[in-house]
Amino acid sequence: MHMDATTMVDFLLTQANLPFTISLSFVVILAVLEALSLSVGFSLVKALEKWAPRDTGLEHTDVSVNGLASVASWLCLDKLPLLIWFVLALVSFTLAGFVSNYIALTLYSNLLPQSAALPIALFVTAFACRYIGEAIASVLPRNELGIVSTDGLLGSVGTVTVGCAIKGNPSEALVQDQYQQKHYVLVEPESKGIEFNSGTQVVLLRREGGVWSAARFDS
Repeated sequence: MHMDATTMVDFLLTQANLPFTISLSFVVILAVLEALSLSVGFSLVKALEKWAPRDTGLEHTDVSVNGLASVASWLCLDKLPLLIWFVLALVSFTLAGFVSNYIALTLYSNLLPQSAALPIALFVTAFACRYIGEAIASVLPRNELGIVSTDGLLGSVGTVTVGCAIKGNPSEALVQDQYQQKHYVLVEPESKGIEFNSGTQVVLLRREGGVWSAARFDS
């Protein structure tokens, strides 16, 4: 089926394609913002990674959290910069939706209802994030990915954010890795009789399960 410019616009703006057109609009907006930011020496990709937490440190404390972490890992959320992953998901969703509806229009002279097109697009998006995401991650330099594993935080300095950490009763701490990315981990003193109140700076010494033993950091 041949489409001229008018037919293409009608195709993009039809109600059945509205979710995919909105998704495409987000991609265009992000591309324009990134281009403008780079022109002034700023990068949305790196800026987003500075505050987007890579790790919660809670994988071993709750089954549901562990399950969500597994799904996120399968989708390559932990392997790509967040903005790159988001653009990959949007582009995959957009293309899957448009292609599905174009095929339906060509074969049956009608577009798919959203109740059929959306699940197809989401299914394709999930697998695109998984496999295309892995391919992208494999060619990006490690310093561009800016990804540090939990064990790679050894020796990092963090700040206790909530509660009072004592031996056997850890509290949450915020740690920044060498790429200035944030990680939320559980910390406790390495010995009894020591307390880490909120705001205390600590240095990570060793990890056992999902909890880090730490010592007070004196700058």
